[in-house]
Order: sequence, then C-alpha cells, then structure tokens
Amino acid sequence: MGMIDVKIDIERGPWWKDRNRRIQRLRSKSAPPDSAPDPSSEISSVISNVNQRTDSGIQAEDNDGKITIMDLTLYWAAKQSGVDDFIGVLEQVVTEKGLLLSDVFNQLMLQKAPEFIHLSDEEGRFPLHYAASLGYLKEVRFTLDQFALGAIEKDKNGLLPIHWASIKGHVAVIKELLLHCPEPRELLDQNGRSILHFAAKSGKPEVVSYILKDKQFELLINMKDKQGNTPLHSAAMHWHPKIVNALTWDSRVNLALENDEGMTALDAAECYMENGSLFQQRLTWTALRAGGVPRALCSKIRNVERQISMPTETMNSQNYKDRVNTLLLVSTLVATITFAAVFTMPGGYNNSDPDEGMATMLKENKFHLFIFCDTMAMYSSIIVAVSLIWAQLGDLRLVLVALKLALPLLGIALAMMSLAFMAGVSLVVSKLKWLDNAILIMGVIFLVVLVALFFPPCFPISSNNSLLRYIFYYPFCVLIYVTNADPETD
Repeated sequence: MGMIDVKIDIERGPWWKDRNRRIQRLRSKSAPPDSAPDPSSEISSVISNVNQRTDSGIQAEDNDGKITIMDLTLYWAAKQSGVDDFIGVLEQVVTEKGLLLSDVFNQLMLQKAPEFIHLSDEEGRFPLHYAASLGYLKEVRFTLDQFALGAIEKDKNGLLPIHWASIKGHVAVIKELLLHCPEPRELLDQNGRSILHFAAKSGKPEVVSYILKDKQFELLINMKDKQGNTPLHSAAMHWHPKIVNALTWDSRVNLALENDEGMTALDAAECYMENGSLFQQRLTWTALRAGGVPRALCSKIRNVERQISMPTETMNSQNYKDRVNTLLLVSTLVATITFAAVFTMPGGYNNSDPDEGMATMLKENKFHLFIFCDTMAMYSSIIVAVSLIWAQLGDLRLVLVALKLALPLLGIALAMMSLAFMAGVSLVVSKLKWLDNAILIMGVIFLVVLVALFFPPCFPISSNNSLLRYIFYYPFCVLIYVTNADPETD
C-alpha cells in the first residue's frame, strides 16, 4: 500500500474502542497471529494526496515517486468518506484480500506522522497506553523503538502502559515493556499499586502466575499500596477465587498482613460480603479459609459487636426462609426415596425356609455397599429435616446454626444415595460384565462431579496441612471452571 498523508481531528474525542473492536474481528479472520490492527486512540485518518493512474485499480504515488497499488474501493472510501465508512470498507477489503493492518499502521506512523506517537488524549494517554491495553505486541515494539520514554509516561490516573497491560492480562506485552522500564517495585501508580495489585484486582491469573514464577517480582508479592492493601487484599475484595487460590498456595505470601483499617484479606472479604452473597463471593471466602488466612483480633471484636447490634428484622429476610424451605424439601425427598429403597431390595427376598424373608443377595459385597449407603443417606436426611424444623421457629441464630449443620449433612446424604443407586444397579447387572463396568464408571464420574459442586463450599478447611489442601484443591479448581465463578474483569 502506498504512503499516505494523515491529518488529526482532535475534537472527535476517544472513539478507539468501537473502531478497534471492529478491526480486531478482522485480525482474527484474516491476519497472521503476529500482526495487529491500528491501536491509535483519537487519530481520525483521512487519506489524501493520492494520484489516480490505472484503469483496473488505483496507483498511489508517494513522495519518492514510487508507484504502488491500492484497492479502488478502499481508495475512494479513504478519499471521500468519513472514518466509520472507511473502516466499514476496510472490513470488506481485508476479509477478501487479507491485508496486514499492522503494516498499514506502521508505515503510516513511521513515514508520515511520527509525531502522533508523542501525542496524548484528554486522559493523558499515549498510543503506547492503548497498544499495551489491547495487547498489540507488534505495535508496542514499534512504538517503543520510536518513543522509548513512553514506557514510563503516566496518564491522568497515574497509570503506566504496563499497568494497562496488567489490567488486561497481556503477559507478552508486560515482558516487552519491562525491557524499557526501571525496577518493577518502582512501577507504581499514584495510589502505590504495583502491576501485581492490578492483575489481582482485575482477575488475570496468567499475569499473577507469571509474576509469582519470576524472582525479580518477589518484592511485589507482599507490597502494600497507600491504603495498606496487599495483592491478596485486592483479589479478596474484588471476588477472584482463582487469584486468591494461587496467592494462598505461594509460601512467600504473608497471609496475616493487615491493611490500614486493621483487616486481613479474610476480614476485607467479609466486610464487603453481603448477606445474600453471590456464589463467586462464597468461593472467594472458601479459598481464603482453605488457605489458612486468619482474622485480625480487632476485626473479631468488631464482627461480634456488629452481629449483636444488627437488627434481627434486617437479616431475617425471605431469602433465609427460601433456603430453609428448599433444603427441607430436598431432605424430605431423600428420606422418602431411601426408605422406599430398603423394601425394594435388589434381587428381592427369599420365599422359602430357612432364609424366608431374607435378601437373596445378602452375601454379595455390592449389596453390603447398597445397604450401608442407603442407611447413611436416610439418617443424614432425617437429621437435616429435624434441624430445619428448628429453623422454622424464627430465631435468626437458630436459622444460621441449622443451615451450617444441614448443608454438609445434605451433601453426605446425596452422595450416599448416589453410591447406593450405583451399587444396586451394578449388582443386578453383574453377570453382564461390560454393562457392570459402564455403570461403575458412570457412577464414579458423577460422584466426583457431585463432590466438586457441593463439598468445597460446605467444608472450607482452614489448614496448612498439605495433604488436606491437595484433597480440596482439585475439586475447588473444577468447581471454579464449571461454574465460571471467576470471570475476568475488563
């Protein structure tokens, strides 16, 4: 494509988001992985000074008199249309001809408008800020070659380009920017937050993992911002269980550090947790408890005072009633099903002496498993039902105690009922080996799924014992994955 003149429309304001969303779609369809579209923020490009010379297309003549071919449709859109129309035509042309948009950008900036790299918008952001935010590695390198000091230029919010790369989760861009930046501990915003603070706050596990693995970032792991918050505090307050899990597994993280308000990460999470907490909040709290994050002494006293002074009418909401009624219904169904299963034994009963009335498969191991699991499920569900009846009395403290007891027991009842079903079905088809094995495999798979979905929120083990932590680590990770409970923040 020929060299082209560009003029700036400063008064248009920031339009880069919509344009780049459209251009990024083009990049994913037609351009190679290492190429990238135009990341500039407020530069409205109008192509001019082009000489028409051909019958089948357009030949553009640059200042050196060299002739190159430009698409006819693209030429007229650039010469006569507005920016939106030009990008619309560009979408069509790029899709059909596979143009490399990054090359267009680089040539434009290098040959005709190098001063654009040094211009900032009303937010104080340079093109490098936007290139880093969008993850355009090729453009970041190009811009740094022309304007290396841009790596340490802050916008009006005190954010460096590397902060934007961290917020958006672009590890490759972070690595490139570090080559042009001072020590990582000096790369702070106006609130004293490091790149690890931003990654933890935004929920970017790739960036957090990269920082934890590289020894040059060790000083960032427990660094406090101006409010005294560590990266663990930031992840906890913004409900990112995956980040909290990664940080608590690192032995270098000081779990007991307090911020300026005297709160540990667990205190901070509980402070922002609502009574009707979201599942993502519940998982974050579970990760903090499982990681052994303590409470500060002053926060324990403050928490007790808050519970004593809090009006019962405020917390005794319809939400708790719905929880109690739902759990009571489920426990009643489990008790009914398991009770009926005992009198419909797999294989039936003997009708003749001397074992009349006895189960025909009494000596089978799978029958023993069926009876044991069915009995456990029934008694557990009965205890759940009775405890929830106490919760119907209206006392808030009874409701909380009943729920704390009922959830784990109901989980046990459901797991035992699943095992009983698997054992019973496997027993009656045991002579057909492939079907027996299929039943056992399906039963084990669904039992693992049940454990992953139900047990971690009900059994948050606060322990530094590596064995116990490993037992709950993998179900916890599966739970985060299947529920998408830790979406990344853009």
